[in-house]
Amino acid sequence: MSEQQSGDRATVGAEMPSNVTHSGHDETTRVPAAAAARRGAQLHVAGLTCLAVAAALVVSDLYDPSGDSLLPFYNVVAANTIMYDESDGSVMSQSRTQRRRRRRRQLRRNQPVHLLYSSDDRSLQGVEASIRSVIHHASEDVVFHFVGESPLPSMPYVNYYNISEVVEKYHLTDFINTHKRHNGDKREGVNLNENMPNYVRFVMDDLLPSVGKAMWIDSDTVVRCDVVHLVRNVLNEDNEENEDTDNSEVIAAVPVFSPPTGLYKNDKHGNPFPDWGIETSFNAGVYVVHLDRWREQKISDQIRDLALRNRKYRYYEMGSQPPLVLTVGENFEHLPLSWNVKMKTIDEREDMSLEDACVLHWSGPMKPWDGNGNHLEEWLPYHIENAEDPSADGEEED
Repeated sequence: MSEQQSGDRATVGAEMPSNVTHSGHDETTRVPAAAAARRGAQLHVAGLTCLAVAAALVVSDLYDPSGDSLLPFYNVVAANTIMYDESDGSVMSQSRTQRRRRRRRQLRRNQPVHLLYSSDDRSLQGVEASIRSVIHHASEDVVFHFVGESPLPSMPYVNYYNISEVVEKYHLTDFINTHKRHNGDKREGVNLNENMPNYVRFVMDDLLPSVGKAMWIDSDTVVRCDVVHLVRNVLNEDNEENEDTDNSEVIAAVPVFSPPTGLYKNDKHGNPFPDWGIETSFNAGVYVVHLDRWREQKISDQIRDLALRNRKYRYYEMGSQPPLVLTVGENFEHLPLSWNVKMKTIDEREDMSLEDACVLHWSGPMKPWDGNGNHLEEWLPYHIENAEDPSADGEEED
């Protein structure tokens, strides 16, 4: 007899006076027939539940041998198991939706973390330094993806995608902003509005079709905290009340408490644009994206439509930042401010110190691989010519 059955029967017996006989002839102490029948049904249901669990234990060799838990097989059994509520003797059925969400969350938390970089050959040194910094601080292995003109010379373990093939396959030219920047649209001879690696972020869902969540990081960064812990603890489903994900947050990014930059107030004919209604935006250089929700909400299609309309109406002057921010709006999860700290302003900030920063971001024209920018001493340790890569033999770089 199982412990649950023994406990239930002891509870029923305790409620019966000691002088009650099994025949029940004493009318003053006899338990009514209906109550007795109800108790019998309760015990029968409890017994069936215990038998179901016991069956799962007996045939536990059916569960995935790679795991160390009975949960995968037990979920199959429990899908149709009736739960016994001892408080009032009622029978209740556990929500299948809640079980599916719990299992999905557990599986995703055990999946590897994916990071995506994209740049031209001018920024290869930055990409390699950033990857070294990620490896140095990650608590587990990370899967790296890089889209560029050529593979990373010292990192054969990084998944490489040729930028020309990606442009053609996923029609990245649809996202190009054909308008020129008023503050000068070239950097190192490159028209930033036509720099195709910037637009790869809009097709991450197609580029990584089997990945549910990933992180985008610009090449001009150094990471000093654990990206595994970050990615696995944002954009989760704990607060979802139903299966409808139309309004679920797609992106987790550091908030910028001001409207988006680079927007025009009037169209090319001088007619004012309506207010976009965005008071809190974000910088698109570092963020986590929930790719399943991105696919469900067709974010790529929305951004492509906005980019094509921008050619006619001229909503914004920059390349990849405005269409992403305008499409997502304020519906994004806020990351701690330390996860995207711009180095050009770090010495002026009162709410953030260099020591507390998790991601150092050399945004703008001053790049550390050119010997420019503030606090190069934070970047140089991860940029060592012909240095042994920390992932090559499983050891981290000092």
